Amino acid sequence: MKLYSRRDSTPDLLHKLVHAMDRSADVILQKQFGITYKRAYFLLVLQRVGTVTQHQLAVVLGYSAASVSTMLTALSKLGYVDIQPSPHHGRKKLVSLTPYGKELVTKGRNMLNAHFASLMLGEHMNIQEYYAQTERLYSAVVAKNKEQK
Repeated sequence: MKLYSRRDSTPDLLHKLVHAMDRSADVILQKQFGITYKRAYFLLVLQRVGTVTQHQLAVVLGYSAASVSTMLTALSKLGYVDIQPSPHHGRKKLVSLTPYGKELVTKGRNMLNAHFASLMLGEHMNIQEYYAQTERLYSAVVAKNKEQK
């Protein structure tokens, strides 16, 4: 079965690429660190946004509050995140990465970056150019989405 043909639309091809990269990242992270890509992505996003409420994290991720709560409970049990009551609002909880969580994000990100860079170099691709083009396309899509609202 052919995975790509010129008849694929750009969105189809990009979807296939992202899906394949997600699967690859999942295999690598589970093998090296015993964590799924979905869980590692939660940690990565939390590192980017810093200490936030569970609700704020749900908004950033685009997930339901219940899904985020369930994931954070599991990540907390593994020692990756710290969940504390908010000093400003008794019912809200603040979420932050533990040092162990920060270490995992750094190691996982470095490993995945090296893996995908190696694949790109093996295909004689210019990594900086590809990144710049991908970033431009992403920015254009986000801008168009804002216009359409």
